[in-house]
Amino acid sequence: MITQIGLAVWDLAPGEPYDLAVEVSAVRATAQAHGLSRYHLFGFSAGATVALGAALASSDAVLSITVLEAAVIGDDDWDPSETAWRAGLAAVRDLPPDQRGHAFRDLMMRPGQPLPPLGPPPLWDARTDLLEDMLAQVGFVSGDLAAITQPVLAISGGRSNPRMRQQDERLVQVLPRATTQVFSECSHLSPPHRTEPARLAGILLDFWVRSSGNQPCR
Repeated sequence: MITQIGLAVWDLAPGEPYDLAVEVSAVRATAQAHGLSRYHLFGFSAGATVALGAALASSDAVLSITVLEAAVIGDDDWDPSETAWRAGLAAVRDLPPDQRGHAFRDLMMRPGQPLPPLGPPPLWDARTDLLEDMLAQVGFVSGDLAAITQPVLAISGGRSNPRMRQQDERLVQVLPRATTQVFSECSHLSPPHRTEPARLAGILLDFWVRSSGNQPCR
């Protein structure tokens, strides 16, 4: 009863239309392919944004949503930190393509935090631009997420840009059944499913069991 969000943008042929609706349809198709009528959603980064969009579109099918440092939670500037984040991302996109990956990584980190050991950043190509265009106009604002009545677990890393934690606090303000979890030694570039998988698995299993039983989030 669990489906993890994979981004459909990477499988698009040149010229195919792309927006959040394409990703939401892919979530629905994945669930149907596995014979799932109800399921838990887990998404990281852009996948977490897609999970929120999928929950808004198919509320009866979703048992719970886990968002790990969502790329965005709506089209609104819900806090000055979000305004600054959007300006920073716009500055990254204004750079030459071969500089964007490094600048994007720096943006993801808490100021003063060194980057974790990583290889060269992935190529910033036309599909990356399509993804960023979609995230810049998802078609809902953060206040709309109040319609999601399922349990939501919002996870962030302590070494990530503080905007990630502030975004989770906004989700708690808006969503009726949202809770947060911080992995203090993790970041967007060293997320818990890579660095603390056993701890994350335990948290998720507990959350999913409680959500399946229609129990309130602790």
